[in-house]
Amino acid sequence: MSLLRFVSLFCMMALVFGGLSSRALAADVALVLTNRPYGGGPEVGAIAPREVSRQLRAAGFRVLSTDAANASAMRRTAEEFRRTLASADVDRAVIVLSGSVVSDGRDSWFLGRSKRGETLNDLSVAQQGIALATLDRILSEYPGQSLMVVAPVWTNRRAPGAGLRIGLDGHLAGQGVTLLTGAGDDVRDVMQQILDPTGASLADLAARAPAGVVLAGYLPRHSSLGDQPNDEVQASGDAAYWSAVRDINTDDAYRAYLRRFPSGLFVAQARRFLQPDAGTGSGTGPVVEPVDPAKAAEAALELSRADRRAVQKDLTVLGYNTRGIDGVFGRGTRGAIRSYQQDQGLATTGYLSRTLLRRLGADAAARRAVLEEQDRDYWQQTGVTGEAEDLRRYLERYPNGVFAQTARDELQALADAEDARAAYDWQLTQDEDTVEGYRDFIELYPNSRYAGEARRRIEALENTGATAAQIEQDRREEGAISNNPIARLLIEKALERLNLNPGPADGRFTDATRRAIKDFQRRAELPETGYVSQQTMSRLTSASLR
Repeated sequence: MSLLRFVSLFCMMALVFGGLSSRALAADVALVLTNRPYGGGPEVGAIAPREVSRQLRAAGFRVLSTDAANASAMRRTAEEFRRTLASADVDRAVIVLSGSVVSDGRDSWFLGRSKRGETLNDLSVAQQGIALATLDRILSEYPGQSLMVVAPVWTNRRAPGAGLRIGLDGHLAGQGVTLLTGAGDDVRDVMQQILDPTGASLADLAARAPAGVVLAGYLPRHSSLGDQPNDEVQASGDAAYWSAVRDINTDDAYRAYLRRFPSGLFVAQARRFLQPDAGTGSGTGPVVEPVDPAKAAEAALELSRADRRAVQKDLTVLGYNTRGIDGVFGRGTRGAIRSYQQDQGLATTGYLSRTLLRRLGADAAARRAVLEEQDRDYWQQTGVTGEAEDLRRYLERYPNGVFAQTARDELQALADAEDARAAYDWQLTQDEDTVEGYRDFIELYPNSRYAGEARRRIEALENTGATAAQIEQDRREEGAISNNPIARLLIEKALERLNLNPGPADGRFTDATRRAIKDFQRRAELPETGYVSQQTMSRLTSASLR
């Protein structure tokens, strides 16, 4: 046997027997990095570290985790995760991130716990976090077996600095990696379905994901995580196996290929090899494999992964669903290309040519120009006013629009100015230290950081020590004294003469009237019940006649 044939046979045996390993003999490894908000309280959309770790362990994973750690500690845990993967027969690899995520428009970082006073901007972010691209490269070593879960929750007290924005902002999963993003509870539910080896395929899970949850990247139609590699990885293994089979060139080798890849790229050729020849009764021997002109034309373009992403973005902006923008031309992208070709009245090959590429780029550019014009028109209707409500309306419609960052910056400036005004007025209100002053402050700044303290101060000022029994007794006495509008009108007039501001003198006791009664009772050193008792009436009459 020649050396080439021996090597080919060895490769094929490795592929055949490599497929016999079961999930029971393989390792499932997970990395969980979480950062809780300052103060340690719960945060909407976050993933609880203990719960997700229990969930992963119940699914058979070895879990490495860290919570509320700085960037150095997170990197050490990630390095341990990488070493664990390298030393194991990995079946499934999962990374779960929940906490602050920022992006500079090209790269994204998961932030560690920062030191007080530490500056966060595009120059310092690499020292304060761990790059999602780095974690993605670790997972890309295990294509078709890897899942990254990101639940972005802004846990920092301040907004990111120059050159950064909150969120993933277009992070793309690596080759063969599935990316799951969204809010905590919904993400955990979808992750549980992904980890179920008997459950639906990743493509089916993506199609029925709840609102706010996105599955992207590697999404095969007929397998779940760890079952089979993605289309391109599978094609690579298929081609390597077929090359070994062609070198061996026996009926047994071709039958082994058909068993291994019943829907493979070279099934037709393998079957032709096995068809008996009319003269000899044996297989037909080597055949010339047909060349697909459309496929060859696309191959001649030598598209890089960035080029493929650009094609997917063009198709998406024109309304064709590529099922992800990852630079991998899977079934979703091929289907989108065919739909575009059909709408253009062209042959529906599912492959690109130089002419088609130029047409697609021109159509997408024209569509983007229309969308940008609509974006700018809406900004003229909303954002230029500088009003917070209008700025929010713009961001609702165009979260990634031409003026999105400008709108966010202006909203932050408005919030800072409002906070500064509230701080100044709060100091004045504290100096005055009256119930009316605190009520006015709350009316002006209902959502300020001082509102809670203002309410507590009102409660303290109004808590006069009057017992419930005293309040009830005064209420009954008032009912006997002022049981008609004329009597109540006279009480209001008496309070008015004493400059206690009881409100309109109309015979109706309002909140203002009750406050005036309490103010008089405080002045007269009576229990501050807010009701006109016999004693209060006697003192009030005497005081108003002086």
